[in-house]
Amino acid sequence: MKSKRIFAILKLQYKNLIRSPAPLSIILILPIVLTLIFSLMFGSVIIEDLGKSVFEVLVPGLYAFSALFMAIPVALSFSEDREQGLLKRINTTPTTATEFIGSHLLSNVTMSIIQVAIIAVLTFLMGYRGSVEGTVFAFVLMVIFSMSTIGFGLITATIAKSAKAAGGIIQIFVLPQQMLASGLYPLPSEAKAVSMFMPLHYVSDALTLLSNGVPLNDLRIWGDMFILIIFSLVIISIGILLFKKYSKV
Repeated sequence: MKSKRIFAILKLQYKNLIRSPAPLSIILILPIVLTLIFSLMFGSVIIEDLGKSVFEVLVPGLYAFSALFMAIPVALSFSEDREQGLLKRINTTPTTATEFIGSHLLSNVTMSIIQVAIIAVLTFLMGYRGSVEGTVFAFVLMVIFSMSTIGFGLITATIAKSAKAAGGIIQIFVLPQQMLASGLYPLPSEAKAVSMFMPLHYVSDALTLLSNGVPLNDLRIWGDMFILIIFSLVIISIGILLFKKYSKV
């Protein structure tokens, strides 16, 4: 695997991203808009039992919620690459499928880190004072979770016949997690049980525990991380296998 080829594809992806306002808005503008909306709606609503505002309670869910939407530009990117013939051109070069997918993984990880940084800065400016270790841990969790978004994107691009179709199909993976696993609102026990089969559940659960003052060495937090790693590895592995088999990378 040659790093030069990976970074060449990575450079091309960033250029395409800058030229595409829709995916760029999801990556950069969405976390800003979500943070501002939740702050305006819930910043002054205090939960007396916790001594916190509703906004402070929802901050961990904001990280998870924003990261989930990364699956959309990932799916669109893979589908557009195939639709525009980029994959066929790559087949005529020494670039391997691993290098091609690796470049997307690096790109997605970078964007996830940027999203976390945006939310961390904005929430701090709005008065949220989470722990430093919690913020650092959020970066780590987003990097791990980004592998699953890549996997969802690969699976979607394998199924979809066009980039437009990919935009709809990816919602199969996004909406259930958005509704059941983002941690933005309380759920009945049945819905919580279903959410445990979704990787986003373990992101929001770990960040919520840290936000509630649970120490970083708590086994529940590391259990969440371990399960998230397993989920992400399984999903991206399935995505790579399907994409390599059916997309002729």
